[in-house]
Amino acid sequence: MPGRVKQSELQENTSYSEMTTKTDVPITKVTEPSLELGLICADRDGNRIRIDSVDRDARKLSYHFLNDELRVQEGIQERLIEDFLAEGWYMAGAGKSL
Repeated sequence: MPGRVKQSELQENTSYSEMTTKTDVPITKVTEPSLELGLICADRDGNRIRIDSVDRDARKLSYHFLNDELRVQEGIQERLIEDFLAEGWYMAGAGKSL
């Protein structure tokens, strides 16, 4: 599908958190300091989300799944930050897209 990150392009390397795709666009695993409003992330299957809120005091965040046109696809999901990070989301480098 156009606009989706192919699973073959994301190769997990346990000793490094940065990877590159066939197009040499840096793809990094999302970390807590990188969580911010509006951040678009993808999972290993190419599903994309947009972060809608980050509440560091309550240790929670909320997000929406996005369709291929980057429009909201589903209702708001809320997770503890630790649980969200454990799911293994990825983000593109500055000025790049997933």
